[in-house]
Amino acid sequence: MTDLRNLPDQVRDRLAQGYGNDYLSERHRGFDANWKGAPAEERITARRLEVRAASDGSPTIAGYATIYDYVYDVAGGPPFGWSETIGAGAAAKSIAERDDVYLFFDHEGLPLASTKDGSLSMESDKIGLYNESRIDASSPYSMEIVRRVQSGALDSMSFAFRALLQEWNDDYTERRILELKLYDVSVVSFPANPATVVHLRGGLTAAPSPAELIGMDLTTAQAMADALRLRAS
Repeated sequence: MTDLRNLPDQVRDRLAQGYGNDYLSERHRGFDANWKGAPAEERITARRLEVRAASDGSPTIAGYATIYDYVYDVAGGPPFGWSETIGAGAAAKSIAERDDVYLFFDHEGLPLASTKDGSLSMESDKIGLYNESRIDASSPYSMEIVRRVQSGALDSMSFAFRALLQEWNDDYTERRILELKLYDVSVVSFPANPATVVHLRGGLTAAPSPAELIGMDLTTAQAMADALRLRAS
């Protein structure tokens, strides 16, 4: 697929140098997605999904598709890839302009929910891009995804987007996305980028258990503490 993701020539050249000339013509999980036949960027940056009942009894999947101001690596990070941050409020304009956004499983197949019919709602808050999707309980396909989220087999979210405003540092190893256009949010089978910690409304209400803390780096632990503090305020 032809790369149309607004990457500077210096970054494209570095990716080709590190991974080969065909790297940007192939799809890479956690890096890009084919959205309606056009290339878009994809980031898998959030864990901890919640399933709960909506007011009409239908199941609702809720979570954060991305966390603002959290640094993660793309394409392996430097020296060939880069470190990236989604700036606070980067998704706000896309939400305000009511862009058509869908909830998928792994960015493809039948939509589980959409902003078009009102079954998907989104909010750009202090933490990141929060979303809630009311799932059609009469759909066996949709309910299979719900069951796997409930069991913990699926616990990550991703989102597909196009960067509209972005900043790079002098050597193009750090990227900050200031504004983006949303295409979809997705429940995904496994994270490709380091997962951020998210707080789910009605979900995470207390500090993590000792088992959850095993292997957790200091930055992630701090993100969890901040999320709890912000949601409590």
